[in-house]
Amino acid sequence: MATLDRVLGPPAPGLDVGRRRLTTVGAPVGAVVLALLLGAGLMLIAGGNPFSAYRALINGAFGNSLAIGEVLAQATPLVIIGLGLALAFRGGVWNIGAEGQLFVGALTGGAVAIELPVKSGALLIAAALIAGIVGGAVWGLIVGVLRARWSVNEVITSLLLNYVAILLFQWAARRPLRDPAATNGIDGKSVPQASLLPNLSGLDVHIGVLFALVLVPIVAYFMTRTPFGFKVRMLGLNREAARTAGVSTGRMAIRLMVISGGLAGLAGIVQVLGVSDRLDPNLSNPTFGTGYVAIVVALIGRRNAFGVLLAGLLIATLQAGGQAMSVTESLPYSIVLAIEGVFVVFLLIADQLARRR
Repeated sequence: MATLDRVLGPPAPGLDVGRRRLTTVGAPVGAVVLALLLGAGLMLIAGGNPFSAYRALINGAFGNSLAIGEVLAQATPLVIIGLGLALAFRGGVWNIGAEGQLFVGALTGGAVAIELPVKSGALLIAAALIAGIVGGAVWGLIVGVLRARWSVNEVITSLLLNYVAILLFQWAARRPLRDPAATNGIDGKSVPQASLLPNLSGLDVHIGVLFALVLVPIVAYFMTRTPFGFKVRMLGLNREAARTAGVSTGRMAIRLMVISGGLAGLAGIVQVLGVSDRLDPNLSNPTFGTGYVAIVVALIGRRNAFGVLLAGLLIATLQAGGQAMSVTESLPYSIVLAIEGVFVVFLLIADQLARRR
């Protein structure tokens, strides 16, 4: 290829841009096609029919308003958390603690909804949402301060704090906030009826989905149109250069951890007020954990706000449609998880190929 370039000369600028655009679009499309083919092979091995199975997956995700509502409900926490993680990752701050920040936000927001003596539904919802954001932000602040003050690796601290947060939530659900009517002894109290998020008209999904949709352009604006976003990109590209340019790397790390933790906390309280209606220890994804899946969403979305939205919808479609496919086609749910993993791996490979062009 290098010899050919020397003979014919370098490609025209317009042609080079066209190749890059083709690669940027073609790589993820090719990844999806390959994932579909490999998924079909897994279905054949399991004794299923790929055509009817994929049809069942699509019907399970988009066949009716109930199915669409389920996809949106599953996508909402992934997108909200993914936006915060995408921002942190852009700045080279690797927050792996979204799962714990989600549980802390659910606990603090849920406790406020349960204990606050307020009858106004709007005021109670607002107070619970704010408490959830603050709870997640404080949990992220711990990691940010440890990195800024003592250069403690945020990957390790945020990961280990996940276990602390989950155990703290479980203790609260079993002890001070335990539902006295619960037979299994692990369900926390139900939140008041006035604090529940109302559903969107015509769809079986809570209005929390609007929070995610509104946050996407807001985060995109801060990423690309503000001095803060410029400092974040500079920090992610070259920390030493950013420090030389006057960017306080420690302070930026704290801010990014607080923002990403706050958004994870918001996702946690939205799950409580919109889905579980109580302090439920199983409010996160029971297989992988919503906070961990959101890491994949942020990476597949290429740390871009609108990319996070598309990635969140894709993962939610695979999860919701895959559950229906497993039931209607009598396929083991492990096949669904394998197909989801195949999609993720191929999309990440496509992302790396597109970046090298």
